[in-house]
Amino acid sequence: MDSKPAETLPPVTGEFLPGRFLPSKMTARIAAATASAIPSPARGAGDNSALRSAIWKRHLRLVNGGRARGLLSGRELRSGYLPRNEMLDQVLNRGLAAFLILSTMPLFLTITAIILLSGSRQIFYSGTRIGRYGVPFQILKFRTLDPSAAKATSNGTLPKRTQLETSVGSYLRSSRMDELPQLINILRGEMVFFGPRPTRPELAAQYAAEAPGNELRFLVRPGLTGLAQALMTHQTPKRVRARFNSMCCRTHINYPRMAGFVFLVGLNVLIKGVLTLFSALRDAGSPVGSHRWLYSGFAKPRNATVNIETPEGPVAGALGGMSDEVLQFATTQPLAPGDYSMELVRKRRGGRRTRVRITAHIKSVMPMGIGLSGYAHFATYSIPSPLGRYRIERYFLDLAVIPG
Repeated sequence: MDSKPAETLPPVTGEFLPGRFLPSKMTARIAAATASAIPSPARGAGDNSALRSAIWKRHLRLVNGGRARGLLSGRELRSGYLPRNEMLDQVLNRGLAAFLILSTMPLFLTITAIILLSGSRQIFYSGTRIGRYGVPFQILKFRTLDPSAAKATSNGTLPKRTQLETSVGSYLRSSRMDELPQLINILRGEMVFFGPRPTRPELAAQYAAEAPGNELRFLVRPGLTGLAQALMTHQTPKRVRARFNSMCCRTHINYPRMAGFVFLVGLNVLIKGVLTLFSALRDAGSPVGSHRWLYSGFAKPRNATVNIETPEGPVAGALGGMSDEVLQFATTQPLAPGDYSMELVRKRRGGRRTRVRITAHIKSVMPMGIGLSGYAHFATYSIPSPLGRYRIERYFLDLAVIPG
């Protein structure tokens, strides 16, 4: 499956529906929820008229054409992003945001003090994002990057191991606490708790070209958290992410399930934040602590093995650790340095196994040590497909908010 080109990537969930008709009830719900709200191109003049036009055309194809080519049926989701009642949805989101702002004020003040004590003069970051119907707004975050990072992130996300994070930025980003000021965006009505993550204007056109259907995300308000953000990683193919988001944006919110999901996301963020803090405190003042950026992202996946193809036959080994570029594994017999085709296998909770094909280049081999049998191998590796990269990040590196 990993060797398939991007054009034939399988759907994230449910059944792919090329050329089938959407159920009439769903078509009616889409029409009722969006027809009166989406401004037509004539009424959408301004800097975002092209984006509004794209949203409007996509809406007409879905409602009037009745076809869902390249999209998934919303019946497969238990909860999406589409509000059933606009006024009730805003009351719930703004009311909860006001309550959380007041209850987390001590945390706000603590983070503010830490940022100031670290030597930074700017506490908050404000950047333009595209909101509902293509209307721009200013998103708020705690500042975690050096001002020079704007150039490095102009065409995408922050490159890894660039040392552009501030002294406390790494912890705030890994714990997701840098997103806390977006409660103010929710209170303003620019965002909601549950929805697709907001997009930068310079990336909106790029995503639209690479992932047809991505403009459906602008039918709803962007969210503080969402299904795609929690279940997928940054390296998830844009076509898969856009297909998943389009399905969510055409499915109504189930508030009890949404509340449970937000609680699960918050719990995982809290756990990761505490673990990251303990790790930083453990390394504080040591030579290792000053070089954390070198081994950031290195994981030790449990229940993971590696199957290596050699001229003499297959060899099995235990996967000791890996990052997005290197891996470490052990075998009973040493392998000569060079290129090998391998399969990484991890047994997940529930007994399911995830398999990913990679090409590895073994750099060095050494005995495990006194009292230990076997040989440790250190290698760099590459992955032939974007879907394989996604599986590595989600199931082996645990980079998604909710572990696989």
